[in-house]
Amino acid sequence: MKMDFVIIGQLLKQSNSLLKSGYLAFILSIIILSLFSKMQILIPLFLVTGLLAIHHYLFIRIEFDRGLLQHMVDQPEKIENLTQQLDQSLLNLKLIPSNKTDRDWSERFKGCLRLFKIQMTIVLVQYTVFILLFYKLAQR
Repeated sequence: MKMDFVIIGQLLKQSNSLLKSGYLAFILSIIILSLFSKMQILIPLFLVTGLLAIHHYLFIRIEFDRGLLQHMVDQPEKIENLTQQLDQSLLNLKLIPSNKTDRDWSERFKGCLRLFKIQMTIVLVQYTVFILLFYKLAQR
């Protein structure tokens, strides 16, 4: 069971690389937008900024989950005891609703992977926007 924590944790560690890539797409998009002198750039500017904000939020969530998974691996206690302590702490801090406690770890892992897949999708959208902006600039 602990190996599942290690594998998911290592995968989530790659979220940092995705964030850096997203920032690169953002900077390149801003450079392209600055080259458009006559085009209405407000909407594309809001789009690339909004995508970056969503991406950064996802990164924060993924890093939080990764840190919790790493903590579970590092502790000598049984996973079941740690899970109860984790749920109670998250509930006390109002970070999860009461109906989300007592979930098994396979369900939690699916949630972590879902966030990671959403982050990958956001990066792809960021680069798609950059390519479209570049194409539009090349058409001028």
